[in-house]
Amino acid sequence: MRLERARIDGDRLVDVDVDDGVVTRLSPARSTVPAGDVVDLDGRRLIPGLWDEHVHVRTWAVSTRRIDVRPATSPEEVAAIVRAGLPHADPGLPVVAVGMRDGLWGSAPSRLLLDEIADDVPVMVISSDLHSSWSNAALGRLLSIDLDHTGMLREAASFAAATRVEGLIADRADGWVGEALADVGRRGVVGVVDLDFDDAVGAWGRRAAPPVRVDAGVYPRDLDAAEARGAATGVPVNGLVRVGPLKVITDGSLGTRTAYCHAPYPGTMDRGTLEVPPEELAELLRRGAALGLAPAIHAIGDAANALALDAFACTGIRGRIEHAQLLTEQDLARMAALGIGASIQPEHMLDDRGLVARFWGDRAADAFRVGSLLAAGVDVVFGSDAPVTPLDPWLAISAAVTRTRDGAPPWQPWEAVDVETALRLSARSRIAVGEPADLAALGEDPEPHRLRTMPVDLTMVAGRITHSTL
Repeated sequence: MRLERARIDGDRLVDVDVDDGVVTRLSPARSTVPAGDVVDLDGRRLIPGLWDEHVHVRTWAVSTRRIDVRPATSPEEVAAIVRAGLPHADPGLPVVAVGMRDGLWGSAPSRLLLDEIADDVPVMVISSDLHSSWSNAALGRLLSIDLDHTGMLREAASFAAATRVEGLIADRADGWVGEALADVGRRGVVGVVDLDFDDAVGAWGRRAAPPVRVDAGVYPRDLDAAEARGAATGVPVNGLVRVGPLKVITDGSLGTRTAYCHAPYPGTMDRGTLEVPPEELAELLRRGAALGLAPAIHAIGDAANALALDAFACTGIRGRIEHAQLLTEQDLARMAALGIGASIQPEHMLDDRGLVARFWGDRAADAFRVGSLLAAGVDVVFGSDAPVTPLDPWLAISAAVTRTRDGAPPWQPWEAVDVETALRLSARSRIAVGEPADLAALGEDPEPHRLRTMPVDLTMVAGRITHSTL
């Protein structure tokens, strides 16, 4: 196949020949006779296909079918949205809503409020950051969980409850995953790192092969299974699916006020939640390395990031930190010196700027760094953390470049990067002979003001067209 009259490197027009999933030839436009099918790009900008380096694939696919409470600014508004959705719920299944942002509310959740709207129907409201949930008494009875008067569960308890609820629709979820991933080509996506909370490697072994590349993560509880499977990072699983990194969650999140920090949250003595003690983290890194698993360590608070870097330093193992949302100057320099990468989600910055002001106000300059990480020499990649933010790399690219949306003033604009840098941090390949034919053709030039709605006219994964408007 030939992609004809593609624009790369400024205004240079080339023909791109593709065979067996790789780029085999770059030649001046229409200077040679094509040997197969031709797609005329008519001067459109051709870029390497985009990766989302942090997705919870099953959770994301399921969440698209949940009640959305992101617009709610109070528990009462959430309850009203859930009440309106009750008549449309599947009989016999819990009613689940997503997108709760209680960190910005003026009042606290109450179990009684959900009991009043659904005393005999289990209801669970999952936070936008996935680290907490708010449920009614009927949900507690269903799962045999003792809920206090708030109905709130946080961190491991919430993850466990949400996983059990999702298990009730396991027979449907695999189909929803396939349907959801079939649509990502329209945003130029060619690959995702699946860090879902289930056994993602096992799940991808039974699912239909996806239309995009997938690196499926492994959690500590699945290390025995990984060892039995020989599931080292990079090992093929199913079609374009490979084994991904070892994912370890060491702390919580800003929205749930469980990110582990050096200083307590305002008005409390609480510094957040440390999920994995330093000595246990070091041992997990060693075991993962012995199995051939590259580590991806979730760390959001500055203290959690410091401890993650301590573990990397004492083991001599290299990998990356997921999120790295709050970093001191000292740890930013250590990160670069140790060769530790950062997998960050720029759109979180725009969602959480109010949370930063409320809970990290005195350390705001240490939050959501992009330019500083790059200037220090850290390898950075972009993702969405979908469903926390939409699976759309253009939102991350726009956030990193403009540091704003919806007309608000740019937030800490000195941390911005240019468009070409943001595109590079969102891709794994180049347009060159021998590179994977993972490509996207744009409908407009990627100027900062249009990044969030960038039209993508063609996407190709491993030489196969997965989306086209041509």
